[in-house]
Amino acid sequence: MGHPVYITGRVFAYLLGLKEPKFVVGFTGPEIDVALEQREADGRVSTGDSLIRRNREWLDKGLVNVHASIEIPRGERHARFAQVPDVEGFARSEVEKKIVDMFRAFRIAGQNFFLPPGTPKDRVQTLADAMRRTFSDGEFLKEYQKLSGEIASPLAAEALEKIIRELPRDKTAVELFNKLAGSEALPPR
Repeated sequence: MGHPVYITGRVFAYLLGLKEPKFVVGFTGPEIDVALEQREADGRVSTGDSLIRRNREWLDKGLVNVHASIEIPRGERHARFAQVPDVEGFARSEVEKKIVDMFRAFRIAGQNFFLPPGTPKDRVQTLADAMRRTFSDGEFLKEYQKLSGEIASPLAAEALEKIIRELPRDKTAVELFNKLAGSEALPPR
C-alpha cells in the first residue's frame, strides 16, 4: 500500500471501470512481467519508459495492449503511446477529474528534497541553486542515464511549489483519492 505502482494500478482500475480487480502486492517489476508471460496476472501498470526499456518486444510483437496512459505533465505524451487515450478521458465527474489532477501532481513531484520549517532562506536558496546546477550539468546527466538507464527529468523547486499550491484540496476528492490509495476494495463509481 502507498507505493506509486500500487496507487497507479488502483487509480487506473477505478477510472477504467474494472469490475472487482484483485491487486497482488510485494513483487518486483520483472517478477510481475514473468507472471504476465505465464498468464498468472491479467495486467499491470508501468511507466512508458520502463515498458519500452524492459519489454520492447512485447510492444513490437503486439503481445500486450496498452489501454490508457497519463500525460505527466498534462499535454506531454510519450511518442510511442501517442494514440493511447489519457486516463483523464475516462473520468465521469469533476471529482474524478480532480483525482487525475492529484495523481498527476503526486507523480510529477517524484522524489523530493525537503528542508525543515524555519530553515534560513539563504540555505534554502543555496541548496536550490546547487540542485539546479547539478541537473543542468551535461556530464551529470550522461552519467545519470548511464547508471540508471533513464533520462533525468528534474523538477525545479519553483515548479514543485506551484504544483503544491494548485493541488486539489476538495474534501470529496481527497477522501476518494485516499480510498483509492488504500487497501480496501475499490469504491463504486
